[in-house]
Amino acid sequence: MARFAMRAALAAIALAAGAACTDDPVYVQAPMPIEVGADGTTTTATGSVMLPIRLETTAEAEARAAKATELGVMIPFVTRDDLELSVEWTVKNLSDAPGVARVQMNGANEWFGYNPTAFVVDVEDEEQPPPLTGDVPIDIPAGEARSGVYREDTLAEASLDLELITRGGFTPFAALLDVQEDMDEMTDAAGMTVPGEAFASLVRVDMILIADRHMVLEYSVRVRDRRDPGLLHEELFAAPPEELQPLAPAEFVPAVVP
Repeated sequence: MARFAMRAALAAIALAAGAACTDDPVYVQAPMPIEVGADGTTTTATGSVMLPIRLETTAEAEARAAKATELGVMIPFVTRDDLELSVEWTVKNLSDAPGVARVQMNGANEWFGYNPTAFVVDVEDEEQPPPLTGDVPIDIPAGEARSGVYREDTLAEASLDLELITRGGFTPFAALLDVQEDMDEMTDAAGMTVPGEAFASLVRVDMILIADRHMVLEYSVRVRDRRDPGLLHEELFAAPPEELQPLAPAEFVPAVVP
């Protein structure tokens, strides 16, 4: 009876959140552009945006703990269903010669971050796994720019791939080279079933610029917040630190490197 009551309460919370959904996006601008080649030698640089997530309320924490106990698995504060994310980016060729750039995206949920180099033991003989998305060569004439978007479905897939690599025990190649976006549950390392409602969302976006000329990458994260009340702090990066959820994902390192 108690379990039924808890399920009913959680369903009511989810229904209320769904009713309050908005399609109005919020743009979270990267703190600074990513630049390579200014010194004539640097060809790769990275930058990150951690989403400014508000503090979890006591009621939310209690409901999350109850659900984790019921299911026997970790339940994130920010789920894959809560946020619809996309990334808009522009690469500018600042040199006086045509060049080639590649834009990669990795990221982190509230527990783990994905770094492809963590899966490589022998750099001479092993192929590095791909990024969560991106890495297509882009030809950019001197003084010109090229823009692109990593769409909401792409980042939803990236969130799921990160869960499969970390909690699901998939190799990066198995997770990233197959489309998994419709998966509604997975099995974690302990053999427990993790339902789709417990999949974690990306909360950090890591952008990588690789170029053979002096180039700069500017980008922003577009967020449609599905939670009620919303998860993004209304002041974004101007929010007082004590009003933001302390998120410190660890770089995921596999127990046995494939």
